[in-house]
Amino acid sequence: MDFKLAELPSNPYSLGIILRFLSNHRPFAEFEFGATTKSVLFQLKANSYFVCIKNDHVVGYLGWVRSSEENCRAWMENGAPLLAHPDPTAIAVTVFAIDEKRFILPMIRYAKKREPGLTVFWKRYYQDGRVPSSKIVSVE
Repeated sequence: MDFKLAELPSNPYSLGIILRFLSNHRPFAEFEFGATTKSVLFQLKANSYFVCIKNDHVVGYLGWVRSSEENCRAWMENGAPLLAHPDPTAIAVTVFAIDEKRFILPMIRYAKKREPGLTVFWKRYYQDGRVPSSKIVSVE
């Protein structure tokens, strides 16, 4: 494997590396700076993220919020605010970007190992403009 999955130290340098990477990927490149920054900063502090690194460069990022299934479902279906929960039953993936499709499955497997037994919710957006879709995955 010519890439690795890892967490970065929670510091301003890591925040900058991640935000620079995301700024090259739609839809994040089109979002307001403050919203994306707040999301990534929260994920760094909560240790609810990891990066994919290849040749000393970030080539993938996956970040999530630990919450309840009810809140995640309302977020996904009705646009309700996503709230962190101290005793989570689910996670909501809020940021997922990659440079190469081959990183998808290893990153999903790694995330499942990080949060075993929690149901995963995410909204999917495509860089080529296809219609977004929502997904719910029970993690065994």
